[in-house]
Amino acid sequence: MTNEPEPSIVRIMDPSHGPISNIWSDAREVASAVFASARPERLVLGWLCLVLSLAVGSLWDASTSTSMPPLGASEPGESLAVLFREYVEEFERPHGWDTDDVDGADVERAFASAPEEVRHRVERLRRRDAFESLLGGMSTGLEEVRDGVVELRPARIIHGLDIAIVSNVGSLWRNDRGFLVIFGSVFLLFFAIFGGAIARIDAERFARDRDVPTLAVIRWAVRDWRRLYGGVFLPPVLALILLVPAAVSGLLALIPGLDVLVSLLWFLVLIFSFAAALVIVAWLVALPMLCSGTACESGDPSELVVRCAGLIRHRPGRYLLLLATAVVAGAVGWLLVSGVTAITLDAARSAGSMFGGPFAESQGTAWPSLDAVGPEHAVGESSGTRGFAVSILDGWRWLVTTLCMAWTIAFIAAAGGRIYLLQRRSVERLQIDELGTPGPNAD
Repeated sequence: MTNEPEPSIVRIMDPSHGPISNIWSDAREVASAVFASARPERLVLGWLCLVLSLAVGSLWDASTSTSMPPLGASEPGESLAVLFREYVEEFERPHGWDTDDVDGADVERAFASAPEEVRHRVERLRRRDAFESLLGGMSTGLEEVRDGVVELRPARIIHGLDIAIVSNVGSLWRNDRGFLVIFGSVFLLFFAIFGGAIARIDAERFARDRDVPTLAVIRWAVRDWRRLYGGVFLPPVLALILLVPAAVSGLLALIPGLDVLVSLLWFLVLIFSFAAALVIVAWLVALPMLCSGTACESGDPSELVVRCAGLIRHRPGRYLLLLATAVVAGAVGWLLVSGVTAITLDAARSAGSMFGGPFAESQGTAWPSLDAVGPEHAVGESSGTRGFAVSILDGWRWLVTTLCMAWTIAFIAAAGGRIYLLQRRSVERLQIDELGTPGPNAD
């Protein structure tokens, strides 16, 4: 009788020194987050993050004056003063109507009853609120991304992302830094909690093939919010601390005599500024997976930031390819999700308005930005319960579109988590199912 093992026995082999997985299979796993992000519990968590952020931005616009510059003149030589003289009675014109500093909200109210073509021209000439400008830039960028995907032009997709994110943030930094810092901090807090919960749910399913209760994950994220928030907020705070010497030097330079000394020693300040620049660049590069990586680990936020930067440094090409896969898959996925939403809303609206009624007066939906579109035919003032019914229909449209927009938050969190786990497996040779403890199920 031989001592050969039975064929049914599974042999555990030592891991090879080659790559654990193929880069293309990893890219396929990242792209599959498009469909994983459409699960109901993840959409609800993303919706909560989105609605809370919308509430904060709307409150900011309602409590502050317009601070962002206009989009630009629609025709050469056109100005708001000319339009005011032509379409608005003198006693209805707001204070400072003939200056460049007139509040954009007052301008919008003054032209509320003007013809639609005139209102469109005014929209390009009036000053805008900070949050309104942020949403407008994102809408314009999404339209550019759509054209790039349809025309198979990657450069246009990148240009659209630049309009929606990079140029948008740059404009806010130049014109309203207070809004950018405060709203950005609040949004990162919401995303750290709800995005971290989405990332953990997806990681449990993706790495361990098990579903965890959504309420348990929410309780875990709320309980661990300081660590989750620290993972995404610590690098900018560190960069600001490194810029303190420059601020102190600026104050000392106001004193006669010390200004020369400060100028001579300015190279010391530049060293701290250089360190701050490195921190910000590393934060921006690692940001797509920082929050998700914190949700998948149990270490200190500072350790997680260093770890994410190390994963990128050891496999930069792999990270860029996975990130590019997420960008392209996200763009195509958004076109699909927003297309289904727009068709759903407009198909029901068109069928319901065949005989007129409140459906004919409710708003349509643009694709892929999902912006509200006024009814095709102008209607008179609603009477009785008609106006209330139209408001309810517009409310349903808002609920469906915001739920659809929540898909983007769910996708960013899920794709970031998968990129982190795949990068960690490639660099550190860790099993993909090794997640941080205590997890969501721990009491």
